[in-house]
Amino acid sequence: MRGERRRPAQPAADATAVLDDADLAEILLRLPSPAALARTAALVCRRWRRVASSPAFLRRFRRLHPPPLLGFFVCRGGRPYRHRHFGDPLPGEPRDEGPLPALDPTFLPVAAPPPGAAGAVRRCGEFSLSSLPSVDHWALADARDGLLLLCSSCDRSTDGGDHLELRRIPQHFAVCDPLSGRSVLLPQRDAGMYLGYDYLGATLVITGDDDEGDFFSFEVLMATYFDKGPLLCAFSSSSQEWAVFPCPATEKLYDYRTPWIDDGARAGGCVYWVVHDWEMEFQHLLVLDTRTKKFSTMNLPTTDMCDKYDRNVKVVRSEDDRDLRVVALARPKCELHFWRRDWSRSAQGRWLKEDTVKFLKADGILHFLEGGNGCMFFGAMGLRMIGVGEGFVFFKHNDTLWVYVLNLKEMKLQKLPNREMYSGYALPHRMALSPPLPNLDQEGSH
Repeated sequence: MRGERRRPAQPAADATAVLDDADLAEILLRLPSPAALARTAALVCRRWRRVASSPAFLRRFRRLHPPPLLGFFVCRGGRPYRHRHFGDPLPGEPRDEGPLPALDPTFLPVAAPPPGAAGAVRRCGEFSLSSLPSVDHWALADARDGLLLLCSSCDRSTDGGDHLELRRIPQHFAVCDPLSGRSVLLPQRDAGMYLGYDYLGATLVITGDDDEGDFFSFEVLMATYFDKGPLLCAFSSSSQEWAVFPCPATEKLYDYRTPWIDDGARAGGCVYWVVHDWEMEFQHLLVLDTRTKKFSTMNLPTTDMCDKYDRNVKVVRSEDDRDLRVVALARPKCELHFWRRDWSRSAQGRWLKEDTVKFLKADGILHFLEGGNGCMFFGAMGLRMIGVGEGFVFFKHNDTLWVYVLNLKEMKLQKLPNREMYSGYALPHRMALSPPLPNLDQEGSH
């Protein structure tokens, strides 16, 4: 009727209120992507957020919807240093005498982010460690299931001279979720725990990932080295304690001194390090099985591989449990040689030669190879790989401070925006939604 005021519309009732949590979970599993799940659960109600963030549900969702690649985190890998140790700055570059920052990662997003993931990409680019204490220098150690593992290392920018203790064992570790901004600081190890004297690397393992239980826990496995072989020290979020695992099979693997060992890379359920010794004339892969917590060794694809490629040999990072590849950089041809481990004939497997990628004609390569000396041949000889994975190869050049990224699919070379002397990991980061991190009752967890 004219002049009669309309009553305000009543809010629509939740049609899923009559469903139990199991039925609601079945509906949410049909959402097309992690971005759609995060957006929908955040907008509806607390109950939807609770169901969508449970560990058991997220494990099922991840199996049905593989997490899309958002980009890469590149950092110093626990080995910070200033370019002033290696002579004068490049022309036009100011001399940087300031202290090292607490954390200076570069997040490189993929060229075409997944649909609906713009917010996640932005949060990765804005990631900081404001919730953690300022202990020495924080650097990347590993990335897994949308989480970052960070380790501390001392600021050696004022040590003087060119000698740097590159493998000092970190005193602190932290696990961080760039999407939520939450971080947890792990308890320190007991002072009397013997760990050797060299740090090989650390990896983050999500435990109980094959179970359907509604709990979330993780382990941090830290590999170190003493005078005869590798050691393993593990932290469990369930017990909140560190423990040293005996490694009798490899305790006398290198019975004389520390050989050359690279930064290592994770492929499937194992971590692999390239090991080489010029004088003793041996080279192989040192393998840590993260499930059994045991070390072993594996032959490289070819004899004298480290000598032939001047140690420019890397294991390709992969989350596929059966996918193991090795790539070598052939200088000065500007070729990448790939091998794949074939498991079809035996449990031990065998190496098969795969592709040869010639990147001399890649977009942007000529400026990179000149390296400031105007000679492409010598420029190519200054190349080294710092990481390989997800179809990207990360390079450093002796004559430049930049990190360069080669997209193998598009054959384009991209320069990272930060001018720093990077040395360390290039870690792929996927939009894998994770449950809330456990409370470790540590000062600095946030």
